[in-house]
Amino acid sequence: MKAGAVVVNFNGGEDLPVCLAALCAQTMAVDVVLVDCASTDGSLGLVERPPAGVRSVPLAENAGYAGGCAAGLAAVEPEADVVGFFNPDCFPAPDFFAVCCELLARRPDAGGVAARLLRPGGEVLDSCGQILTPLLLRVRDRGYGARAAGRFAQADTVLAACGAAMLYRRTALEAAVVGGDVFPLEYFAFWEDLDLGWRVSNAGWPVLYEPRAIATHRRSATATPGSGRLIFRRTPALAASILVNRWATLLRNLHPVDFWLRLPVLLPGEVAMLAWVLLRRPLVLGELRRAWPRARRAVAQRRHIPRRRLSELL
Repeated sequence: MKAGAVVVNFNGGEDLPVCLAALCAQTMAVDVVLVDCASTDGSLGLVERPPAGVRSVPLAENAGYAGGCAAGLAAVEPEADVVGFFNPDCFPAPDFFAVCCELLARRPDAGGVAARLLRPGGEVLDSCGQILTPLLLRVRDRGYGARAAGRFAQADTVLAACGAAMLYRRTALEAAVVGGDVFPLEYFAFWEDLDLGWRVSNAGWPVLYEPRAIATHRRSATATPGSGRLIFRRTPALAASILVNRWATLLRNLHPVDFWLRLPVLLPGEVAMLAWVLLRRPLVLGELRRAWPRARRAVAQRRHIPRRRLSELL
């Protein structure tokens, strides 16, 4: 298999050269594309003078993770059978692509690979693939914050791969196009990884968790320092994106039976979450009004997307 990698950078700082070095040190050849979303920090130097084996795609403005992934996918060599997408604070092991490609060659029905992401030091898990909670359908990174020893050591099927390091077969990405895009550009950031994996899975390409595919992830390296839920450490615009992108993802992908069965619990949960956010961050309301059209677009796109019961996907 031929492989490509897309790194989406926005002020990645000291993480970016480490990420690029890890991709250039893979045990198989990888076409590495660095997409920069109008950075203003020192990482801009790497964009202007990328290391050997890396091609840079500078964007005139910050298009977010979704826009960066779209630009990178367009720039990856068309011969690449698989494409990985990375945050600059994620550093894949040298055999990351080799392991993923071996799995996809052995499982031609599989559409993507969710890696075993570890926090720095390797003792704590960050993500072993993404799933949804049974009732409220909250996205969960399996193993998040748990001790790594002995946990999630077996391969499994998940709904999606964490966007910090997700790898997909190109044909599966093409099968998951919605509104002409693999990555809906209006998402900007958050939930785009779950939405993509869910669309790939709905299209009949399961996403597989592979514990041998390992990467280190410094999660929330770009979040405001502090404790508590990340939504309260984001700008009002990004907090609104977290909420609206969630609604758009559910509206686009959720099977009608799953929707109606969960509605009595799901609706009060959404109202409570919205009230909680607005009480603490009133400025989010204006951003929600501006972002709401993307949820309406998701409803219109439902008829063009195959939707399977969650019980069939996992």
